[in-house]
Amino acid sequence: MFKYSHRFLEKLAGEKIDYLDFDKNWLDLQGFEVASEVKFDDDAVIELEVKANRPDMLSHLGVLREYYVYKNYNKLPSINSKINIDNLPKLPIDVEIKSDDVGNLVLVCIKNIDNTRKTPDFVVKVLKNLGIASVNPVVDLSNFIMLEIGQPIHIYDLDKLSSKLEFCNSLVNQKLQTLNGSTVDVPQGSIIINDADGPVCLAGIIGTKKVEIDENTRNIIIESANFDAVKLRIASQKTHISTLASYRYERGVDANITKLGASLCAQYITEVCGGQVHSSFVKFSNSQANIKTLNISEVNNLLGTKFCVQDIKNLLEKYYYKIEIVDDKTFRAYAPNYRLDIEQNIDVIGDIAQIYGYHNIEPTMPNLSVEYQPNYNIINSDIVRKLMYAQNISECISYSFIHENAMQMLGIDENNELFGDIKLLNPLSNKFAIMRPNLIYSMLNTMIYNYSKEGECEPIFEIGTVFRTDKNTDTGYNQSSHLAVALVGNKISKGFGIDKDIPYDFYDIKQVLELLMCEYSLNVNLKMSENSAFSMYAKIYIDNIESGFIGIINPKVLGNFENGKLIKSEIYYMELNIDKLNMGVTPLEQQSKYPSIIREYNLLVKDGVEYKQIKELILAQSKLIRRIDTKDIYRGKGVEKGYTALLIEVEYNDYNETLNSQQVESVEKLWLENLNKKFDIVLKQ
Repeated sequence: MFKYSHRFLEKLAGEKIDYLDFDKNWLDLQGFEVASEVKFDDDAVIELEVKANRPDMLSHLGVLREYYVYKNYNKLPSINSKINIDNLPKLPIDVEIKSDDVGNLVLVCIKNIDNTRKTPDFVVKVLKNLGIASVNPVVDLSNFIMLEIGQPIHIYDLDKLSSKLEFCNSLVNQKLQTLNGSTVDVPQGSIIINDADGPVCLAGIIGTKKVEIDENTRNIIIESANFDAVKLRIASQKTHISTLASYRYERGVDANITKLGASLCAQYITEVCGGQVHSSFVKFSNSQANIKTLNISEVNNLLGTKFCVQDIKNLLEKYYYKIEIVDDKTFRAYAPNYRLDIEQNIDVIGDIAQIYGYHNIEPTMPNLSVEYQPNYNIINSDIVRKLMYAQNISECISYSFIHENAMQMLGIDENNELFGDIKLLNPLSNKFAIMRPNLIYSMLNTMIYNYSKEGECEPIFEIGTVFRTDKNTDTGYNQSSHLAVALVGNKISKGFGIDKDIPYDFYDIKQVLELLMCEYSLNVNLKMSENSAFSMYAKIYIDNIESGFIGIINPKVLGNFENGKLIKSEIYYMELNIDKLNMGVTPLEQQSKYPSIIREYNLLVKDGVEYKQIKELILAQSKLIRRIDTKDIYRGKGVEKGYTALLIEVEYNDYNETLNSQQVESVEKLWLENLNKKFDIVLKQ
């Protein structure tokens, strides 16, 4: 927002202005909507909605430029100073610039002023009408300059400064007492201005009580500067201080008016308060030309117009561009220095449309050639979701933010691969303070809630986003979509024909993973590992790429959750990065016209032998073995401790003939002998 005085604008223009037509018609068509109008005795204050990309409109000079366009004057308004600050003697104090965030800098020393004089009535009325209190002539005139041309001005009492002015970035967090008497914490990295004794100003935002201007001030130093907008905005937000100066600096101030701001301020102060312009410090250079090269078709295709190069030249020159015609299809546009928003060709085209008038452009349907780019994240989510529904697993949705103590509750320390500590700067509460690195905390919360309400929890899954630090990305962070599945309690409850409950076990959660891999035609392997959050834990590898984990939640973890002890059963959990899922190739198998022979074997396997090893050894013995399936796994009564009874089903088939029992027995004898030699596996008696 920017408020301007109609009377002040007329004074700058040197003529009467029909503000009703100018404001309500022209400015509105140019995108500067009038938010309010307040009338005073001989003035009217108009408040404009100035977008963040047009900081050049945060001054009366900016509005005057628009008025000149409105009147077709084809020239820029000129505001000049009578005082030349170049080639003045050196300041009576040293100036050191130790920060790259300080651009143009102009300092002017004025001595022997009388700050007890009265501020001119016109200046007081303008400030009052625009909501700024009158303080004293020096302060009032510095504010007046900012409203006039948009350059913030800061003024120091020279007699209160200690030997130097140093412009630098704060190396540590430090405290600063502002002009209003409050103490603020200045964050590290902020642009500050020091004298020999310490900070005297938070650059571009607010000065300190130490060097403030009062009625006894006799000697002053005027500061007109250009500071880094990003650094100013960060400092303003962290200190919770927003001033008229910081509002402009955050959005961008034209570096080319730095010298004009200082010399105008020196002129106004000496005219009102007397004194002599004593000395100066000038670090000033004009900005490089902002040149954009455009093709006429680029403009017409976007706007749906039929402009020629000369048409565009006539339009843009009204808006203070300098246009160089290269040929009948190409032109170069030199943007005005104050137009900090002109960054790309599209910005120039926007100005063409604006000055021509959007209402003058006939609506046309665009002719776009769009190439379809599949979103595999959404595609994978849909496939996975349908597969989960088919297995009667219910979906749940939770927040991406978790409790600040979530990692401790899960028993995960910073050395754990599942650890994450991406904290929000301004969380709603401590319950939503961290961006989750995995879905474990969210899923456990959902299960515990269901148990507290219903006494049980059906199988659930969630497809959600997780966040991790990643030094290989531009931002230092990475996000991905994960599938989490959790099974707890009874798979089948006892009832008619079933004399006891059948609980879920690890092979049920493993089956969910295998069905998913079957859908994608991918190979999956599990590698046992250890993790403090799990009593049994394995990493999931898809085509030799680590893609997730599976296991049994450590029962001790539940004790860290409110109502967590309600869950007495083991929780079987799986989490998979579905961004890494790519549809594999389904191999086509030859179909035999001859019948298969299927036999079952009950093997006694010593603990520690992996099923994968058994399966690979059997398949390697003969091409007649087509398939191996696990039918049952049993430990307990009738099985010696340290062993497991493994019931498998083996299918034998030959594509060329019907097999007989002698052929099958020869093959099975071979692999049974090899199993015994390598793994000490025998048939259970």
